Amino acid sequence: MSSSQEKPLKSYRGNCHCGAFIFTLLVPEITTVEYCNCSNCRKKGYLWLIPDTTKGHKFEVVKDEGKLTEYVAGPKGTKYKFCKVCGTGVCAIYKKEQEESGKEGQGVLVNVRALQELKIWDLEVKEFDGKSIPPPYQSAPFDGPEPTAEVENGVVYHGSCHCGAVKVAVKTKGPLDKTYNERVIDCNCSVCQRGGYIWIYPSSSEQLSFAPQSRANLTSYACISKLMCKTFCKTCGVHLTNEFNSAATEDEIGAAIKGENGDMVMRWIKGVFPINIRCLDRCPGDDDWEFDKCVKELKVEKGDGWGKIQPGYVNP
Repeated sequence: MSSSQEKPLKSYRGNCHCGAFIFTLLVPEITTVEYCNCSNCRKKGYLWLIPDTTKGHKFEVVKDEGKLTEYVAGPKGTKYKFCKVCGTGVCAIYKKEQEESGKEGQGVLVNVRALQELKIWDLEVKEFDGKSIPPPYQSAPFDGPEPTAEVENGVVYHGSCHCGAVKVAVKTKGPLDKTYNERVIDCNCSVCQRGGYIWIYPSSSEQLSFAPQSRANLTSYACISKLMCKTFCKTCGVHLTNEFNSAATEDEIGAAIKGENGDMVMRWIKGVFPINIRCLDRCPGDDDWEFDKCVKELKVEKGDGWGKIQPGYVNP
């Protein structure tokens, strides 16, 4: 294709949620992205775009406070970069062969979830079967106490972060399939879109259980009036739960209840214990259960957190 036929380039701006890392991306208008079903990309909810430098595409850093950390995974040692403050996955560095020299070089994958003003739900998503690339991923076996809650038609699922340092179990009200009638939310608020979460909402803390020492490798990021804490693994960046901030003061809680997100805050106070089902790996009672099949069957509701949560997030 001649240069005159190349698609015009458009500049995008992106950032991790806390704003410690900001970048620009120069590519044709984004209409299609790639979802890789490998274990790490699935758990992080990455949606990838690969800039083509031979066509003038550019990924440039605007601000870097040194908060990005990397997690190496996959047979080729791909380096996944995420913010250690807020957990946002920004990009990945992968090995590729240079066309001219035949020598090994590097390429960048950009997680479009981190881009500003991009309507993720409007994009065409093409699936890449990274799961089929050997060796197969071996998820960490859950070795903690099972959830103790008495739940009607209760079904237990085990999961973990990708590196296996954090292991969790959840008991749901019915199986996570097309028959599941509880809320399942894909939220487009500024933090959830960046994290790629798919939430379910257990109503009791006894429906969740962590393996011993797991919490030692969890960190959290407080958002939405600083009362909600998104937890993620310090090592691999996989998000697991959304917890009420126990460090919040009475004045902060009172102000939040009176604020524009009061109804949401009250639900958390009364008791709701969200978990990101992307972290789940298996169902001990169903050897055929797998996440990708599950999420296609579930009735996932699109939650307009971007429009409803006030005051709105200000892109840096």
